[in-house]
Amino acid sequence: MRGEVQQGERRIIGEVDTWIKLDFTIRFNQAGTWQLLVKSGTAQEDLLKPGRGVVIYQDGVPEPVFSGQIDAFERYWTTDQHTAAGSVFVGGKCDNDLLYGTLAFPGVSGTGVEHMAVLPVAQQYKGSDTRVIGGPVGQVLWNEADMAFGSRALPDRKAGGLAVGPNAPLGPAVSGSLRFDNLGTQAEEWLKDKRVGYRFVWSHQTKQVELRLYECRDRSAEVRFSPDIGNLKQYTWQLKAPAATRAIVACQGEGKERYLWQQIDAEGEKQWGTRRETFVDRRDIPLMTGADGKPELVVKETSSSFEDIGLKPDGTEWTSDLTRTRAVHTAAEKEFAAAQKAVEDAKTAEEKAAASQRLTAANSALTEARVSLKAALRGARPVAVAHWVKAVEEAAATALKEGAKSGHFQIYPIDTDQVKFGRDYFVGDIVTVSVDGEEYSDIVKEVNISVEDGGRILDVSPKIGDQGTGEPLNLYRTVWEMKAKLRKLETRM
Repeated sequence: MRGEVQQGERRIIGEVDTWIKLDFTIRFNQAGTWQLLVKSGTAQEDLLKPGRGVVIYQDGVPEPVFSGQIDAFERYWTTDQHTAAGSVFVGGKCDNDLLYGTLAFPGVSGTGVEHMAVLPVAQQYKGSDTRVIGGPVGQVLWNEADMAFGSRALPDRKAGGLAVGPNAPLGPAVSGSLRFDNLGTQAEEWLKDKRVGYRFVWSHQTKQVELRLYECRDRSAEVRFSPDIGNLKQYTWQLKAPAATRAIVACQGEGKERYLWQQIDAEGEKQWGTRRETFVDRRDIPLMTGADGKPELVVKETSSSFEDIGLKPDGTEWTSDLTRTRAVHTAAEKEFAAAQKAVEDAKTAEEKAAASQRLTAANSALTEARVSLKAALRGARPVAVAHWVKAVEEAAATALKEGAKSGHFQIYPIDTDQVKFGRDYFVGDIVTVSVDGEEYSDIVKEVNISVEDGGRILDVSPKIGDQGTGEPLNLYRTVWEMKAKLRKLETRM
């Protein structure tokens, strides 16, 4: 158990060597959780106080596999268990939670990596409203952490007993903008689908929580889970027919003019011998069926006798030519109105002649601008139609995806002497699962560990690939091939 921050360190103050149960979860590039159940009135309970934290080691591994602060207490007593003094649940999150409690301030002073520093809240108005970021993903994460609570942080934001460490320009480049975004959530987005990981973990050498940025290892050849090896407790796979194989999208028109479009999952229909149709009502898409059966834009006429073809989703015109001609038309209208006012206000014959000449020129320019604007509107219509046709296709694809055929693959690995978590692999590493003649390799996203009193490990359950999100692996093609190979194997037997 580590103590409160004192003189920039978080020292070990004691060992919790007797407990009822310990459960903790290590997540790749996210905040893990832990929970410890101890008996009330014991020396172990006395160690558990706010401001302190746990440091969890595994046999044979020199560095902690987990460390984190205490952020919750729960008293526990029943007539069936712990009937004397009762017991206490204490728990929290791992030290990665530091990022999730921090915002990325947009206003900074200085320029360039390692020279920027965030401005105080009261002076944020002096900086930019939104800050652009970019560079190797490891460097971006390090830079934001260092400015938020590391060596370059504001005095009241610095985290005691923490070492962000040196710049680590690892991984591919990322870019974006920040405006009081949550750093933990941003880090998830930056690191998504990248082979770079981070950990905040307590160090025995420095007595501080350190930021560790690392490149993930490909351990797929060395770390394998299979019934033949004996390190799979259980696995299940399941195939399901599609709930929708044909999506019919209906747009804004009415009756015969309403534009309909269909997308078919031909492979699913062939494999399962079924057809299932679903109707997608998208009256927000302004398309109708033209005389030739092709999609046309639903167009309204404005009070100025111009076509209303709408705007792009971002609020801009469909083409740059339309933007330009509309601006010219607006300016011509203003000049025509000003010229009319000049004619009304003219007093002398000279003023009337000049005003009349101005009005004639303004009327000519406005007529020309109207012609150009109508032509630009006609020219922009195909661009608008193409955009909305794509929206129709995306709506159909979404409907088919929601009802798609699925192949779920659930695996339950266990630790053995040959393959152990923490020693042979860690979250972020790529491992292999071999089941029914098919191999699947992916990143270890999460590991759940349960330990009972005396240190006996009850369960070590890695979650691989998308299974780490709490869902089974939806690997239709892989599971379909498992089914095919298993059928061939059964035929030979």
